[in-house]
Amino acid sequence: MKVLLLGATGNLGIRLIPALLSHNLTVVAFVRSSAKLSSMLPSAILSEITIVEGDAKSSDLIKKAILDNDCDAVVNTAGLAALLPWKSSELPAIFAAVVQAAKEAGAQQKKALRVWFLAGLGLLDMPGTKSMLVDYLPVYREHRPNFVLLQTIPTDVIRWSILCPSVMNPRSSELVVPVKGTQKLIMSATVPPHWKDSWMRRIPLVGPFIVLAKNVSQYSTDLEDNAEVIANDLEHGDDEWVGKKVGVWKRA
Repeated sequence: MKVLLLGATGNLGIRLIPALLSHNLTVVAFVRSSAKLSSMLPSAILSEITIVEGDAKSSDLIKKAILDNDCDAVVNTAGLAALLPWKSSELPAIFAAVVQAAKEAGAQQKKALRVWFLAGLGLLDMPGTKSMLVDYLPVYREHRPNFVLLQTIPTDVIRWSILCPSVMNPRSSELVVPVKGTQKLIMSATVPPHWKDSWMRRIPLVGPFIVLAKNVSQYSTDLEDNAEVIANDLEHGDDEWVGKKVGVWKRA
């Protein structure tokens, strides 16, 4: 399988390169600066990938990269959501461009591309409610309209999933193939795995905020383990997470 990776110079993206290669996947890195990516990778890994320069906000350039390299899948880690709700970032434009490119390229290839997107913990639903965590934690709210856009796309047009980790930490700065020492994360669709509910959730007005505060600190994970989640899924081609937002939790 050939994978177009956007955001390859970011914290998760740079670790996805060795993860994807370790799972016998072909990597095409779509970046703003090939020189920057080249400076970040050891020569042994750099020689194994194809680099395409372009603007991640351009659906035409992304589509061209998919078609020129006959890619079967796309992973988008490019763009950072604005922290505060009154701020804005390039993420919505990047997200929309990737969605459009994947739709159009898939139509030309006559197949639905497998696409992984990256969001955050706040996009998941609070267990026992009909609300997203971001309703109670007013940060990174640009993920919500991105998800709304994805929900308009049938999974026979784009076989999409959206990974929703909390804080991701680097375990190592070393980039090697095969990747060593990854830990299998616990995963669940729609809601955070291993969520600890409490009677306090029923306290009027403040209950959900209390439960959220008691839970949120347990969801930090390692960048390498999140890269492994995506790479392993793409290698095996499972449909378990297609059309879903996916939460992850690191076993203690």
